[in-house]
Amino acid sequence: MKKSINHQYMRSTNKRLILDFIRKKEPITKKELADQLGISVTSVATFITELMEEGLISSSGNADSSGGRKSELYRLNPDSLYVFGIDIQIDRLIITLINLSGDIVKAAEIKLDQNNEWFVASLITKSLNQICETVNLPFSKIAGIGIGVPGIVNHHTGIIEFAPNLGWKNVNLTSLLPVEVPIIVENEAKAAAVGELNFGIAKAKTNLIYVSIGSGIGTGLILNGSLYYGHNFLAGEFGHMTIAPQGLPCRCGKEGCWEVYASNDAAMKLYQKKSGIKLQSFDELLEAFYRKNPDAIEVIGRIVHFLGLGIANLINGLNPEVVVIGGKIAEAESLINYRLLKEIKDHCFEYSYRGIELLFSRLKNQATALGAANLMIDGLLANLK
Repeated sequence: MKKSINHQYMRSTNKRLILDFIRKKEPITKKELADQLGISVTSVATFITELMEEGLISSSGNADSSGGRKSELYRLNPDSLYVFGIDIQIDRLIITLINLSGDIVKAAEIKLDQNNEWFVASLITKSLNQICETVNLPFSKIAGIGIGVPGIVNHHTGIIEFAPNLGWKNVNLTSLLPVEVPIIVENEAKAAAVGELNFGIAKAKTNLIYVSIGSGIGTGLILNGSLYYGHNFLAGEFGHMTIAPQGLPCRCGKEGCWEVYASNDAAMKLYQKKSGIKLQSFDELLEAFYRKNPDAIEVIGRIVHFLGLGIANLINGLNPEVVVIGGKIAEAESLINYRLLKEIKDHCFEYSYRGIELLFSRLKNQATALGAANLMIDGLLANLK
């Protein structure tokens, strides 16, 4: 019995490995798959046949050959399945529909008028159906939904245990969505780290820190190519790292947290204190910064100082290959890059800083949605038999 179980496990594992390798290296031949994965050509051929019958891959012509029989190439069948990725923010939903190849079929940004979980679930359901109608895709073709939220998520149950910016506690969002497809829920920064790893500027890196800067600060950690969760799924809550003992109060109940000094909300509060003007969005502050408004310049400089201080602590502790800055402030790269690098270097242990890249996200508002969608695809493919 044990031998049978092990055989089935190995079989499904090899099949997943082949499909995952095709995802990353397509188009590719059977021999290349066998050589790269250490699986016999005969076994590869069997799995290729099964994957084609399941509609997940297709033939893609022949490889170039200097002589003899040409080898057939295989690639994903992008239309075999579709997934939605959703980023729930305080004031909007970012919804992205992708196919198996990771191509964006449709992306939408929907304003959120209220944060009640029932309202959010209803708006998500309505929006998903509207997007499917827009691209003329039956909802039956949707294989799953990945959702990123700004809060603490139980990785096993999908329960959103605490999302203070949304006012949520112990919310089972999955149960509120009337859909008959698998759903995964993930912390937004963790999902964004996966998005950068698979679609963004940090593609193919194995050790990275994604710093999500919004109303708060979240971080996603990729260690040795995998998302790191920690003991209670809380790895990455560096927004509540103390950088100013007995400092400003944080909504978490503590004082001096990093996000109280380096987030978008922190910047807007500081700008109001200095100028007497209450801004409606961080975009307005960036516009003032671009116009060389003195108060905006001073505020952004202060935010960059604390951002650099916090990132230096992360580098000293985790020694990543890459740090990726995400959020609206990433769009100001050309104006803050030098100052931020200097702040990081000034506060970093010299040996920890060596060889580390500081990168600014190019995915704009798509990192979390794309990462959540990719996690959903990974989950679907992990259940291949």
